[in-house]
Amino acid sequence: MSLKTKNSTLIGMALIALILLTRSSHFGTSVLLPDATLAALFLTGMLMQKLRWLAIAIVTAFAMDFYALGFAGVSDYCMSFGYWGLIPTYAMVWGVGRYIAKQVKPFALSVFVPAAWVSTSLAFILSNAFWYSFSDKVNTLTAVEFSERVAQYYTPYISYTAFYLSVAWLTQAAFQKLVTHQSKIA
Repeated sequence: MSLKTKNSTLIGMALIALILLTRSSHFGTSVLLPDATLAALFLTGMLMQKLRWLAIAIVTAFAMDFYALGFAGVSDYCMSFGYWGLIPTYAMVWGVGRYIAKQVKPFALSVFVPAAWVSTSLAFILSNAFWYSFSDKVNTLTAVEFSERVAQYYTPYISYTAFYLSVAWLTQAAFQKLVTHQSKIA
């Protein structure tokens, strides 16, 4: 295994571990970190070239959800046929990450920030649209009433993903600075 392949595998494993560590609490608690799934998917799209990493991330997220429902006592309120809409939602986030990875400078703020914001916003819209469309729990609400109720969750949804992506961006910038500094010394 080459050093590049080994590093890539370690990065992929770290992103999957991030899902495992944070998936059980969407908005976080005093003990649990908020969900980092969207950030992990976006970064997986950027950093991992193989489609299998998307599949691994989705399977990991779903496994954690079913663990939370079956063993951790989490409410099944959000579980419906609409839950499966997370597959195209997550694929879209991964795809945006994959798209910007092909840009000349994917970590340039002018590329990274808008792509992260747009993909996370679209994920919010898509996941809620799927749930509204296929859930048996909202049949008394109009689309406008539903939208008004879920709008309060947009800011935390964006904020937690932005936090994790900011940490990733800062880590990448520090690493790039270190590599540049090392190359000047050598």
